[in-house]
Amino acid sequence: MILLVDDQPFVAEVIRRFLASDPRLVLHYCSDPSEAIEVANRIRPAVILQDLVMPGVDGLAIVGRFRANPGTKDTPVIVLSSKEDPQTKSLAFSIGANDYLVKIPDQLELVARVRYHANGFLHKLERDEAFRALRESQQQLLESNSALLASNQQLGEALSQVKVLRGLLPLCCYCKRVRNDGEYWSQIEEYLRDHSDLQISHGICDECYTTQIKELKQQVAKNPAPTTEVPKRTKLTISLEP
Repeated sequence: MILLVDDQPFVAEVIRRFLASDPRLVLHYCSDPSEAIEVANRIRPAVILQDLVMPGVDGLAIVGRFRANPGTKDTPVIVLSSKEDPQTKSLAFSIGANDYLVKIPDQLELVARVRYHANGFLHKLERDEAFRALRESQQQLLESNSALLASNQQLGEALSQVKVLRGLLPLCCYCKRVRNDGEYWSQIEEYLRDHSDLQISHGICDECYTTQIKELKQQVAKNPAPTTEVPKRTKLTISLEP
């Protein structure tokens, strides 16, 4: 979409015919300069053709308004003027114009310059959109990383509360008891229960079973169980004689 701001309808018709040679260029004509900003915000043109000499208004002032307006601050503005004046050109560029043509310009030159500025503006919009999407992706990545760090911190705090055994275990080499933090000696089962989440079940290995049974048999052989002797019967004789 190309926006033309000019008070002369015949100029608008000539420009329309010139741009019609490229079907991608569609002209929107605004004859009232006071409505230029509102129209531009509504149609969002790729290029603005702005006349400088109009009754009751300064065309350069309108160029400044376009640059101050958020919706058109980056839109290319081509100034159309009947004056071939270097000072006017310099002033137009200093205010924010992107190009300067003396009207009515040659058709090929007009179409070429409009196409050039329109393509550059559209490419800029595509780049800005790509950068915006990239920034959003980076922000999402940062948020995901922050959430992951928070989860890792929570996991670390949870793990720090888990009972674990570390360092040197003070174990008696004879009775196999363990010295606890209070300098008391306790059974290893009690120590593991107090310092870890282990659940202990008791059993006997094959080697210990064989050893214990052998020792038990030896003890039985050395110390047999005492037997109870039955007293011998005593023959009792009772005399009935007087």
